Amino acid sequence: MRRRYNPAMPLYPPDAPPAISLVNVTKRYGRDVAVAELNLAAPVGEVLGFLGPNGAGKTTTIRLLLGFLRPTQGTVHLLGHAMADPRAALAARRRLGFVPDVAGLDAAATGLWLLDELARLQQQPPIDRAHLLDTLAVRDQDLRRPLGRLSRGTRQKINIVQGLQHRPDLLILDEPTEGLDPLAKRALFDLLRAAHARGATIFFSSHVLSEVEALCDRVALIRDGRLATVARIDDLRAHMQRRVTVRLTDGDTGIEQRLATLPGITHVTGGDGQWRFLAGDLPATLHLLATLPVADVAIEPPSLEDVFLRYYGAERSPGA
Repeated sequence: MRRRYNPAMPLYPPDAPPAISLVNVTKRYGRDVAVAELNLAAPVGEVLGFLGPNGAGKTTTIRLLLGFLRPTQGTVHLLGHAMADPRAALAARRRLGFVPDVAGLDAAATGLWLLDELARLQQQPPIDRAHLLDTLAVRDQDLRRPLGRLSRGTRQKINIVQGLQHRPDLLILDEPTEGLDPLAKRALFDLLRAAHARGATIFFSSHVLSEVEALCDRVALIRDGRLATVARIDDLRAHMQRRVTVRLTDGDTGIEQRLATLPGITHVTGGDGQWRFLAGDLPATLHLLATLPVADVAIEPPSLEDVFLRYYGAERSPGA
């Protein structure tokens, strides 16, 4: 029987297994290795971002998580259930919400049929459907039209509803904002934050770095089928350079030489009293600035894009 959510009580016991667990997971196709030795765990209640460029192994990883693919080696568990065991996988899917790419939806089916059929297959009542449809502004007439005749944005809204309508304990979202206008994106993020607040775990795969930065606790970066890093976003930023812009009250001709003494400083440009650079040691930078005739200073924290570029260099922009 499904537990009713009580804000005064934890949704899971403190010793609950991870919501997501990949242990030494490898997937090969003949001699080609799609993903290799993935070790990734998401505790219950976490919002985990998943990033990587085209061909990095994101889609394969998601299919392995869902049990659509079997790993060549290693184990996959969702909510404590072994996805290699058909009966256990079925139990996990009843508590799972998955928002895939809309391209996989049946264009001839109506939105209402899709919502009803998926609720039936998951054997869970769609208790949040009305609220989701209202929040995402999905009209009744759109639910009764074939999906192929709807805009991509409307199809994506219905796709989001099917993934959340049964109030899942674990949400896996693959590029969920594709096709959504700004208002719909805001509504989706409100829904995801509400799901997180009630204790749901969220696995959020996206190529929009600002979305991951705004929503996620940690981020996993995958490259060439291997995890490049898994860390809290704040911890990743702490090891990154900061952009510094300094305006001086007078032209200090020795500023460039003094800046060169800072550890971890790069990309120094400027003149005529204004200088820009990247600083790796913030305390040392502040100590030096305190000795200068500073009129104004701006120090920008590193963004997730900076972190991504550190791990991927000059590769293409992140994608699916």
